[in-house]
Amino acid sequence: MIDKPAIFIDRDNTLTHDHGYTWDIADFAWIDGAVEALQLFADAGLDIFIVTNQGGIGRGFFTEADMHAFHNHLQNELGKAGVTITDIAFCPHHPLAVIEDLKTPCACRKPAPGMILDLAEKWALDLSRSVMIGDNAKDVEAGHHAGCHAYRFEGGNLATMARHVLQQHFKG
Repeated sequence: MIDKPAIFIDRDNTLTHDHGYTWDIADFAWIDGAVEALQLFADAGLDIFIVTNQGGIGRGFFTEADMHAFHNHLQNELGKAGVTITDIAFCPHHPLAVIEDLKTPCACRKPAPGMILDLAEKWALDLSRSVMIGDNAKDVEAGHHAGCHAYRFEGGNLATMARHVLQQHFKG
């Protein structure tokens, strides 16, 4: 099987608005153009992966089950638009974790590339032809450490960035 390219994308403030350790479905809100951006990537035949630091788990602000419920809601909303997320990787670790086993250092918390590398191995992805998108310098750094092209989303409409990424990296 030939390794394939993919889109890796951060969750908080890239796909959904972050209100500070957002986990409650009541606080769920898309970033402008997020659903359209994911539709564009899916229509281009790309697998889409969410890679997200969720240190609120380690800090005791919410549980892993809470996060999974939020992700299930996100995926259900995307399903209504005909978009499927291939997989979601998350890091529950944090330097200030109150759960001892979840204190950093770890290999997964961005800017470390662990989540991306694990997904690439699991799904036979070609990282040199893949793209990481996130709102934070740590997202870009994680993408670069993994061997991906990487873009920082600084607000606005995510679909605009998606069109640029597709033009630059997935022309044909």
